[in-house]
Amino acid sequence: MELELLSSRINLNHVCLKLQISIEEIKTKHSSRTDLITSMEQSLYEIKKAMFVYQTLEKEFRVARQINFDLQHLNLELKQEVKDLKKIIEFNNAEL
Repeated sequence: MELELLSSRINLNHVCLKLQISIEEIKTKHSSRTDLITSMEQSLYEIKKAMFVYQTLEKEFRVARQINFDLQHLNLELKQEVKDLKKIIEFNNAEL
């Protein structure tokens, strides 16, 4: 999962960079193509917005994964404690 997250982030950054370079190139070589420039700038804005949402979701995913790990660990500890208490109860019942 970590590799997929990293790869997706890199790909988004790469697409964003390519679009920025293309926009600058079109502005330099074909500055009269404002329709194309405007459309590409809007696409760049949408990609950057998607990148921000992706980063937010990635952070939330990491937090949720850590919470899940912590709860699984606590659950295992509690299961062991229940097992130990059952043995104590059995031992106490055997003495009666």
